Formats: sequence, structure tokens, C-alpha cells
Amino acid sequence: MTSYVEHIQYITGDLDRLVGFYSHVFDWRLRGRGLEKAADRSYDWVHIGTDDSYVAFRTPYHGGEQIDGTRLGHTHFGIVVPDLDQVIGRLDSLGCAYRRKGNHPFRERIYIRDPDGNEIEIIHYLSAYPAERNDYDLDG
Repeated sequence: MTSYVEHIQYITGDLDRLVGFYSHVFDWRLRGRGLEKAADRSYDWVHIGTDDSYVAFRTPYHGGEQIDGTRLGHTHFGIVVPDLDQVIGRLDSLGCAYRRKGNHPFRERIYIRDPDGNEIEIIHYLSAYPAERNDYDLDG
């Protein structure tokens, strides 16, 4: 088995808003929702994605943690999609801005911000060959 990223998690103040956004833009489903209790702290959580991978969001710890400064900041995470034009149509329907990146013969990329301001790189590969998909010398 090859290792892969199953999920990422970060903190939000509004779980429902992000469930709506990620479900609409990427046509994902809500995989699970609950309350995590560990030692003296707890938080609410959701998992949104597919059977194989998902994005996890949680609230700040109840009675403690603040969300100021918890965004991913200038970092981002990447999501591969089978049809970039379809995703752009969904973004347009929400009034979300996006920007295109580079001119690569084997992949198309756009960058967006989710409702919490976190950056997402959306990638559509134009080749099934890893050597072409992962050729960084061709980035424009």
C-alpha cells in the first residue's frame, strides 16, 4: 500500500458554513459529525469528503481556545478534481473569486479561499502519467 493523505483538520467558528461550501464546490458529502471528548476538553467536529479522503473541521475547544490566528495563513492544501470547468461553475454560482496559476502542459490550477479565508489549490491533471503530472520544470 502507498501512503497518502487521508485528511487535514483545522479550526473554524462555523461548521455548517464550511459543510455547505465544501459540499457544493467539490460535490462531497458529510461523512460524519460529532462531539470529541478528551480528558478535560471537547470540541464539535465534521468530516466532509469521499470514502477515501476528507477535510476535517473542528470548533475551538469548549471553554478555552480562541480562533484568532488559527487559520492556515499563507499555506494551502491541494484538491485534485476531475473537471476544473465544473468546479469553476460552482464557484461562480457562489460568487467566489479564483485565480489561475501558471501555464503547464499537464495540469491546470486555480487558487481560491474558503469562507474562513484559507487558501485551496484546485488541480486538474491533463495526463495520467506521473512523470508528466509531476514535472516541475515545466511550470509557467
